Amino acid sequence: MAFTEPRSPFFKWLVSSAQNLSPDNRQILLANLFTRTASIIFASICEISVCATAYYLYPIPLYAAWGIAVVALLIVRLLLIWLCRTRAAKGLPTPTSAFLFASLLWSALFGFGTFLCNISGSPTLFLLGNVCAVGVIGGLAGRNASTPRLALLQIVFILSFLSIGAAMSPGNGKLVLLFQAPFCAAGFFTVALRSNRDTVALLLARENSHRLARQDSLTGLPNRARISELLLERTGESSTGQRGAFAVLLIDLDGFKAINDSLGHAAGDQILQEAATRLCDVLPSGDQVGRLAGDEFVAISDGAGQLRDVRVLADRIVRTLARPFVLSEALVHIGASVGIALYPEHANTGPQLLICADRALYGVKRSGKSAFAIFDAEKHVSDESLSLLRSDLEGALKSFDGLRMEYQPIIDLHTGAVAGREALIRWAHPTRGELSPSAFIPTAERTGLILLLGEWVLLQSCMAASTWRDKVIVAVNVSPVQLREESFASTVTAILRKTRLPPTRLNLEVTETALLNDDEVTRRNITRLRALGIGLALDDFGTGFSTMSTLVRFSFDKLKIDSSFVRDAVHGRESAAVVRGIVALAREIGMPTTAEGIETQEQLNFVRVCGCTHAQGYLLGKPMSSEEIEQCEAALDARVADKAAPADF
Repeated sequence: MAFTEPRSPFFKWLVSSAQNLSPDNRQILLANLFTRTASIIFASICEISVCATAYYLYPIPLYAAWGIAVVALLIVRLLLIWLCRTRAAKGLPTPTSAFLFASLLWSALFGFGTFLCNISGSPTLFLLGNVCAVGVIGGLAGRNASTPRLALLQIVFILSFLSIGAAMSPGNGKLVLLFQAPFCAAGFFTVALRSNRDTVALLLARENSHRLARQDSLTGLPNRARISELLLERTGESSTGQRGAFAVLLIDLDGFKAINDSLGHAAGDQILQEAATRLCDVLPSGDQVGRLAGDEFVAISDGAGQLRDVRVLADRIVRTLARPFVLSEALVHIGASVGIALYPEHANTGPQLLICADRALYGVKRSGKSAFAIFDAEKHVSDESLSLLRSDLEGALKSFDGLRMEYQPIIDLHTGAVAGREALIRWAHPTRGELSPSAFIPTAERTGLILLLGEWVLLQSCMAASTWRDKVIVAVNVSPVQLREESFASTVTAILRKTRLPPTRLNLEVTETALLNDDEVTRRNITRLRALGIGLALDDFGTGFSTMSTLVRFSFDKLKIDSSFVRDAVHGRESAAVVRGIVALAREIGMPTTAEGIETQEQLNFVRVCGCTHAQGYLLGKPMSSEEIEQCEAALDARVADKAAPADF
């Protein structure tokens, strides 16, 4: 519901006491004129009662005409209020100026009535008219406080007629009345003005709060919440046919993290601000650009609803952000990758458009950055499958249905005994069947579900190991995401305390990729875990970028040689050389080695000759559940008991 602001300069001035407010909040102030009709009715009833009393005491036509005019004007004002509210509800122009004119006319008529009472010579009418005037003026100052200029003009009209009548009055009370009238006017106007200022201040505070909640504080652009609102409005309007096609462009700055890490956050903030300015400059007039988070921006473009247009715009964005940024007289080069989704071709809702644009952006990042790509539904079918897998995994983690742990023995090649067991998670998917960790762990890592899943794996593994009679270690794989979690070491400590498993019986296996970033949280977690006595193994060694300094810095207890080298070593000279080199390196620094993926006797013989201390694989033992391990241990105990029992003669 919106009331039309007056076009007449005079009436516009009359109601425009707070032009620094937004149009929506100015509407709130203007709308107050068309509400609280009860105050208008009661003020008119008060005036009519004075008319009736005057006519009763002195039945002359002038008093009758006054009363009839009051009733007629009341009806007109109520009709104008009804008309304004009805038309505003329909989005039509409202006769606001006519209502304002009627309001001023009413105050002049009321003032004229007090004038008649004051010159009547009747003490009764003199007192009644002035008391009624003071009460009405007080109510007027409160009701029209949202438009203090209107209130002031109405008060001036009433008190002017009242004062002129008092001056012409034959009684002695006129001097007191004439002296008090200016103070009365000033007092009531002050009430209206202060009330208006308080209301405007409240609306401005709300406006500012609303703006901050929808504006990025660094760049001044719309934030994620505001962009979501804009997309909701756009897709809602388009479905009714009021708006046409448009494009959503998701923009990610390439190399921003490296700049932020090397030059500091202040430099990063400068780049973000300059990038925001460039995006605003490159987009056509009327298009919107916002900052979602970090170094990610989004643009909503009306002028890029067609493929040809959006390609031109995306190319301009990439080239604009590829220009060097000047920071403290130094030139910094970054770039930008852009993912594009079109409405309604690719999606019908704001969230779906952002998802499509994000998938297109991911494709650009994967293929080389500093380019743009338009969402391709066929190309991203696999991503849809990934999304479904994530949803299924979230469901499985609510009750851990379908998830189970198995443990593969790690054999000491010198004694042939079980030296430990590696914990391996399995997922019996309701529709896809049995899934190995490689099928769902990457999804869990990308979505953050690995934290909950990893904690469950640790708890189950430690609980199982605490029941093993051979008291060997349990090796648990740990994700880089877990190591970057500040509370990870505390979580492990709590699990060990809960399961009463000695820390020396827990080995955590870390891949080389977990150490690439070498961030402080990861180092702190590893230091705390090593201090507890927990073992640390470097998993899949040889497939990444580990160096001697990495091995020494993190104090690993064991190296695990990736199964791909073991598999190829028997017939491949290069893989065989890699295995020999790893074993020799480990021997030099006094570190045990475990060869993974032993499936043939030939492979086992090779790693033995190389000097590996441990091995695991299907040849040496398949993964078993905790229950199967207990059964094997019970069967072994039974065989030992049978051999130890005396023979019957």
